[in-house]
Amino acid sequence: MLFRKQKKNLNYLEMTPFKKYNYIEKENGLVDVLVPRFTSRFAEKYILPKMKNPYFKANLDEYGSFLWQTIDNKRKVIDIIKLMEERFGETLRPITERTLLFFTQLYNAGFINFYELNRR
Repeated sequence: MLFRKQKKNLNYLEMTPFKKYNYIEKENGLVDVLVPRFTSRFAEKYILPKMKNPYFKANLDEYGSFLWQTIDNKRKVIDIIKLMEERFGETLRPITERTLLFFTQLYNAGFINFYELNRR
């Protein structure tokens, strides 16, 4: 199963991802996802003010950056795979499996979620 929580009758390709974190696009077009260091109110109130940066930066490569930027809360996974294929063609083979694996990694790391999982 691709997800930690099993859901019945969900087609992964027809799901709509959304980003849970902000990001910075660098000059070279690559993306750094800004992951909060802490999520508890105690840490935010007492520890974060003493820290230099409240975020970790998750650096994405060319493929991951493009995929991240195509997540617009409207496109389904299958549409994003098609965009990946148009952009990268033969350099990203097998494209469906690699893209699904990356979506799974983003989901498991808590960077994204899917609307269909939140509605149930």
